[in-house]
Amino acid sequence: MDTVPNRDDWFVDVHGFPRANWQAIHGWMRAFRQGGSHEDWIQLSRRWLGRVRDGLGGSYAVAESEHFHFVSDLPPAERDEQLRFLERARTQILTSLGDIADPDARGKHVVLRFSESDDYYAYITHFHEDGSYATSGGIFLNSGYAHIAYPATLPGQDHCTLAHELTHNLLSHLPLPLWLNEALAMVFEAQLAGGDHPSLDAEIVSRHRQHWTPTTIQEFWRGGSFHDVEAQELSYSLAHVLLSTIQTSIRPAPEDFRRFVLSADGSDAGAGALREHLDHGLEDLAGCFLGPGDWAFRP
Repeated sequence: MDTVPNRDDWFVDVHGFPRANWQAIHGWMRAFRQGGSHEDWIQLSRRWLGRVRDGLGGSYAVAESEHFHFVSDLPPAERDEQLRFLERARTQILTSLGDIADPDARGKHVVLRFSESDDYYAYITHFHEDGSYATSGGIFLNSGYAHIAYPATLPGQDHCTLAHELTHNLLSHLPLPLWLNEALAMVFEAQLAGGDHPSLDAEIVSRHRQHWTPTTIQEFWRGGSFHDVEAQELSYSLAHVLLSTIQTSIRPAPEDFRRFVLSADGSDAGAGALREHLDHGLEDLAGCFLGPGDWAFRP
């Protein structure tokens, strides 16, 4: 029996899509459902995604598995294959990192697959205050009800996108520094879907050593460089290098690495957790690749 009402005033069409008023929905859940049970949020998600499906039209459908809602216009066999991949990826990420499940999470993960890039960008513009956004192959939207959206514009890339964004989804309740969050997403993308690691040829190494200085490294530690057009590529590359250095040079025991991830905090770029659990400093980590320099995080 349904226990969550199907209220029209909870949904308003903006940029061509029915947008949920999450503030009103959370308020109702707190007032009448003690915050909402897992099943309450599943019911609410079905109603929300049913409206999204209707807005997209065509052959779009909402499918479900044990832990996921998946909106797409894929044929049933391909849709079910994507859901099986998502379930496998979720299991493997949680197994690799140990006890990272969010104890307050309710409802299922939501994934929206847009066949037309115009629909994808019309959808995500709502989540950017200034209406602008960078070109992307997918995004984890940690707003209202956290969910993943991506355009199906690159044949054969669904699994890479899903593994990357699902990693962000599963880690979203942790206060991770952005460099570690992105590095983990790249690692799982490669492990689960065969994604390519950022290239590291002589030209890229030279660019790294020209770009990073005691000043610009602070933007990297704080996460700002990942949103800078000129520094974005090098930021992702450096994040991957740092995590690779941890794995191949420090070589921590799996449990020590899990403790590091679970306690890493963006407020100090993970410096405290790295020192406590892996007995190294951020400056040591960066210096292994960039050479001698003042690479420490500065509050």
